[in-house]
Amino acid sequence: MIEERGRVVALDDGGVWVETVQRSGCHSCAAKSGCGTGLLGDFWAKASQVRVSVAPEMLSRTQLHDTVVIGIAENTLASSALVVYLMPLVALVLGALAGDALAGVSGSELWAICGALGGLFLGAVCVRLYSHLQRHNPAMAPQLLRLEQGKPCVIPVTPLS
Repeated sequence: MIEERGRVVALDDGGVWVETVQRSGCHSCAAKSGCGTGLLGDFWAKASQVRVSVAPEMLSRTQLHDTVVIGIAENTLASSALVVYLMPLVALVLGALAGDALAGVSGSELWAICGALGGLFLGAVCVRLYSHLQRHNPAMAPQLLRLEQGKPCVIPVTPLS
């Protein structure tokens, strides 16, 4: 299970809205203070909110601004990453090959370029369709793993105006 800490920003009838900060992959590296990649990762870090379904007994113990740990299964993340990254790439290559084959003997690279762009677009549409079909799949949704008592969340609380 891949885990992430976050802060509860809203409660509703069957779940909570959790805000997490997206950081670069090298955020926990010991050389972060002297590394340009780590500094850029901190500069571009942004908060995102996700709704997490919660069991009623856990929901009754959860309050606003609590620090929680949410998680998603490794195989879910790996299979989704393969779909998101590999499908457009494969479609791009197949489109370029199809465009090259359509050009025939003339050998114009324009057909291959157009085929590659068309394949990339088709791959992106397929990823969007896959995402739409999986939107109600409980395996794709993050789960609330636990409340962290006594550990302050590192995400700043922004006052509502």
